[in-house]
Amino acid sequence: MFSKVIRKKVFVDTEEGYFSYLELEGIDKSEPLVFFHATGLNCETYLELLEKVYLMLDSKKTIIAVDQRGHGKTTLKADPDNLKSWDQYAVDADIFLRKMNITSAIFFGHSMGSIVASEVIKRGAYKVSNLIMLDPVLFYDPYTAIFSEIKNKFVLLKSNDKVVGAAKRRDKFETFEQATIHYEGRSMFKTWPMESLKNYLSGGLTEEDSGLKLSCSPIWESKTFETVSFKTYRTLNYLNIPILILRAKQFSTFSSKGMKYLSKKNNFEVIEVEGSHFFPIENSKKTANLIQKFIFQNND
Repeated sequence: MFSKVIRKKVFVDTEEGYFSYLELEGIDKSEPLVFFHATGLNCETYLELLEKVYLMLDSKKTIIAVDQRGHGKTTLKADPDNLKSWDQYAVDADIFLRKMNITSAIFFGHSMGSIVASEVIKRGAYKVSNLIMLDPVLFYDPYTAIFSEIKNKFVLLKSNDKVVGAAKRRDKFETFEQATIHYEGRSMFKTWPMESLKNYLSGGLTEEDSGLKLSCSPIWESKTFETVSFKTYRTLNYLNIPILILRAKQFSTFSSKGMKYLSKKNNFEVIEVEGSHFFPIENSKKTANLIQKFIFQNND
């Protein structure tokens, strides 16, 4: 692990367990970059990206990346029956930020994580100067949201590939090496650098008597996909800060129509990036460079 990265934990007063997070301590601690990961992953998955952003910002900014409920090393109870929407993740993020005494920050996130970040900003408890959304699951206007919600319900009746695929994912292994061999070149991992796959497993496997197990259970991941938020457009209407959206050129969760739509709004900058939905992992250097450039432009 990069020498500047420290794994820490913060306990929650109202329930058992704690949030686990990574911290890269910078010279300036007053306005950290806070990162939120995608469904089924964990903050350690993005270690290559976090390190590059940290170094490109000359180690001046502190970066904090949290494992969300049901993911990574965070131990808060994750009961799929109680997960009704992504609001749960936004509530958790608010609790985490309060416990960390963070009042001013720059938010960035990938996929679901960027939507969680935007929802926290909307609630208005924090001074957030910039938002960076990496291929967000973004429904940008009422028509798109309503159409997508109806389509999603219809697809769920016929079995959504992501929901079913997540529910069937193998989550138990005898050794770390066995898990690595199992996932290498498979499904979404086929375009990932080996180092990122190992980071994902390092941050996402926990020990049990019979070996190792994914801390993000297939059922919890599946339920997260199933409860996707369709009201993002309402949240975006509340945000009056500089926002960068990086959209994947292939297999994006944000449509090209949405890209054109939001590009016309003054506070949005939308850039298409070569790669799949996982471009922050596939090409961490390019992603970090675009993040650094945006932050420098808007924080002179």
